[in-house]
Amino acid sequence: MPLRDYLDGPKHKKHAQDLVARLVQLQARYEQMEGLAKKFGVMGAQEVERLVTEERNRLEMVTQQVVGKKRELLNLTTKLEGLMAQVLVVEEHLLLESFALYTPKFSFTHSHEYKTRLDGVREKQKAMIKEGRAATGGEGWAVNGSAAQGKKLVGDMIKLVLRSFNNEADYCVDNVKFDNIELGEKRIRQSFEACNKLGRVMTVSLSEAYLNLKLDELHLAHEYAVKKQQEKEEAKRVREELREQQKLEQEIRAAREKIAKERRHFTTALADLNKRLDKATSEEDRAALQLKIAEVEAGKSALDNEEKLIDYREQNAKAGYVYVISNIGAFGEGVYKIGMTRRLDPMERIDELGDASVPFWFDVHALVFSENAPALEAKLHERFAAGRLNKVNGRKEFFRADIKEIEAVIRQNYDAVVEVTHEAAAEQFRESLRMAMPKAEILQAEAAAAAAA
Repeated sequence: MPLRDYLDGPKHKKHAQDLVARLVQLQARYEQMEGLAKKFGVMGAQEVERLVTEERNRLEMVTQQVVGKKRELLNLTTKLEGLMAQVLVVEEHLLLESFALYTPKFSFTHSHEYKTRLDGVREKQKAMIKEGRAATGGEGWAVNGSAAQGKKLVGDMIKLVLRSFNNEADYCVDNVKFDNIELGEKRIRQSFEACNKLGRVMTVSLSEAYLNLKLDELHLAHEYAVKKQQEKEEAKRVREELREQQKLEQEIRAAREKIAKERRHFTTALADLNKRLDKATSEEDRAALQLKIAEVEAGKSALDNEEKLIDYREQNAKAGYVYVISNIGAFGEGVYKIGMTRRLDPMERIDELGDASVPFWFDVHALVFSENAPALEAKLHERFAAGRLNKVNGRKEFFRADIKEIEAVIRQNYDAVVEVTHEAAAEQFRESLRMAMPKAEILQAEAAAAAAA
């Protein structure tokens, strides 16, 4: 078709109209996009792509830096935990070396009172947690626009803080002793502060009242254990006194039976001698019988005196012997046990002390009879209190002292004629040392002894 015919034809007109319509549409779209660009400040595609690329690169750099900082923080946290553990160990050793006498916070008489108070403190803690007063905070928090999710997040944070603090406090309470109670209190306070810092972002914090209950629990647990031990020691003392009393009563019964038996023998012998005296005809026989009768009557009189002494010991509950004994093999030189027994034969009590609980027998340095043996024992304990080995348990009656000083105190105040042995024989201990020596040393020691003799 010729070009002129095509241009003048209907198809060309239709195509031209379509192009015009398309052009108008594109112009309108351009104006619309231009208006949006002006309205929102939208930049060109290339410029936007460039900025996006720059921001993406910057974000990657920041992300790498954050990851690096997290690793560094993790390493520092690990080192810090190690250092804190070392610090706590050092503090515990320092407190052990320089702890002061503990001053009780409570003054109950019996252990069950401490137990009741301790249970009450723990119930108060449970009530505070249940009522939401142990830890509070985090009001008005929302997660993804949800107040319910925010409330749940705060509740989880409170549980986390409480659990962390309770674990640390419970460990301190369960392991409290006389030498670490100050450290335990410090650890509880440090945990309290650390947990509050952990919840600071969400304004979650433990209450001071809850901290005070935990500290009360720590002190009560310690004092409860101490009081229980004191009661246990007191029960031991009472049982020991009861055993001593029973032993004394058994000794008195046995002595009375012995005296009664011997008195019957003397009575029978006197009756027989009197009959023989009545039948005697010679003066020589009568003199011999009268001498024998005098001997029997003297023996009977001695029995009367012995019975009077038993009556006195039975009626006077404080009469007894104070003993000073040592055990070099068990406790070393210069350590003495100063005790008291009401036994008729004090050596029975001393032999009991040297049973299987110690490796060697005790050596006796002094036995002092006193009408008030408990008072004499108490005065000696008070006089040598500075040398008491166990300053906590008064039932352990061992003292580091000079035997000459002990003798001087007894002679000046209680018994001027007391017999005191200065050197302990310690036969089994010394023989054991000799047997443990090499044979050459034994021969050399024997030769030296022989030369000295």
